[in-house]
Amino acid sequence: MTFGDLVSSLSYAHLVVLVGLLAVYTLYGAIWRLYFSPVSHIPGPKLAALTWWYEFYYDIILGGQYVFKIVELHKQYGPIIRINPCEVHVGDPDFFPQLYTASNKRRDRWRFFTKQFGADGSGVGTIDHDLHKLRRSAINPFFSLQNVRSLQPVIEERVDALLARLEDDGRTSEKPIDVLYPFSAFTNDVINEYAFSRCDHLVEDPTYGKDVTDYLLTGTHYGKAIQHVEIILKFINALPEKLSAALVPGWRGFLKMKNDIRQQIADIKATEKTEKWQLDVSHPTIFHELLSTPALPPSEKTLVRLSEEGQVLVQAGTLTVSWALAIATFHLLSQPALLSALRTELTQAMPDPHAVVPLPTLESLPLLRAVVKETLRHSLGTSGRLARVCPDETLFYKSYPLPPGVPIAMTTYQTVTTPSIYPSPHTFDAHRWLTPDPLELQRLDRHLTVFSAGGRACLGMWLAQAELTLALAKLWRVWGGEGDRRSGDLGVMRLFETAARDARMAADYFIPIPWKGTKGIRVVFETFKE
Repeated sequence: MTFGDLVSSLSYAHLVVLVGLLAVYTLYGAIWRLYFSPVSHIPGPKLAALTWWYEFYYDIILGGQYVFKIVELHKQYGPIIRINPCEVHVGDPDFFPQLYTASNKRRDRWRFFTKQFGADGSGVGTIDHDLHKLRRSAINPFFSLQNVRSLQPVIEERVDALLARLEDDGRTSEKPIDVLYPFSAFTNDVINEYAFSRCDHLVEDPTYGKDVTDYLLTGTHYGKAIQHVEIILKFINALPEKLSAALVPGWRGFLKMKNDIRQQIADIKATEKTEKWQLDVSHPTIFHELLSTPALPPSEKTLVRLSEEGQVLVQAGTLTVSWALAIATFHLLSQPALLSALRTELTQAMPDPHAVVPLPTLESLPLLRAVVKETLRHSLGTSGRLARVCPDETLFYKSYPLPPGVPIAMTTYQTVTTPSIYPSPHTFDAHRWLTPDPLELQRLDRHLTVFSAGGRACLGMWLAQAELTLALAKLWRVWGGEGDRRSGDLGVMRLFETAARDARMAADYFIPIPWKGTKGIRVVFETFKE
């Protein structure tokens, strides 16, 4: 009997029974979610507790707006709220250390969170605590503070290339540049060199590799839809690549990026146990180390898994730091007094702008360090909430028990814009980090949660800070704002038709995205004539 025959054989009575059963099932589900769920005692809007469509509306229909709605809900319902049928959100910054704790306490990720990446084999896509700990232990040494500092020449070479390119652009054209693209070219070159010992030289590309950055941004936008309707990704992946590239807007470029990464790792694997394994690299790379480490079993060294790890590393390593550099550029050019003070500090520390200054020396400069921290606070790192699941313990927020298996989340955006911690939170105030009170500075640092914390803290936090420190120091040592010309300067930079809203998150797609009508943080580079 065909499905059509089955349907046609149903009587009116059968249909009434089916509709009735569906209604009973729906009613049962609603009652269970409202009154018997493990999180039914948590305050929050009843509609959010009843259905996923509440979050879907704010994140898909309105486009990445749930992060702002959650802040509003906290004002209405208090510091702990239920934001969907399963998940609890805590808005109290003091709860952060209890949730994002060291790796000796089990913290799983939640499938609803990880599926947006479409990369289950990556560290960020790993749900199980123990499997994540294994994967992380193999890659952690490569991103240690000591190792990042030892690879300063790799970062510095790309900074110097960027400065040379900006100097050339300023000499040949006074057209405004959306600085996200040159900064993304820099960060993409660094992470590719770091990971694969291969640089695509996007800094030297005529468009600063604009298409590559756009591909990466496309991936983040699709991630939000995939998070809510995962079958979208399964359907796209089931199609022949030529067909999916033709049908899905922007997918062709994203596919190319993924396939390029896969090929790079395949090339590295192909040289294993040959003389070329060592001859091909000028410095240790992430994937040479992962393939050679005895800490990982063969199942963790497959091309599919490592390709997914590489995809996430390149995406995160490119977009987060480039956005931070663009944010810093906007605020420094908007505050001439702050820029002048920073340049004075840099001139004293770097009398010869071409000399190599050790990274620890630059990190010790008070105002530069303050600018980096305030930049991190405004750029957010990742804007999306980070849910954790405690599989074997009940957590308590004040009198509220949170049983094992309950997804619990906090959001960096809410923490770093809390007025009681950071007064005038939407103002770029680097001087807040220059307080003489060590306890106050400790408090500010404790709540700067842009890299998360604990066993699942951001893998690239030291690399990101090194890139920010070196790029800002070398850039502003030789480029000034209008009316600020010094010995050794290459030229001046001016903002072009750029407002504060262009440098502020307007939507959450796991990374912060500015308002839809933005033309970017545009800057005119004017090189001095020799």
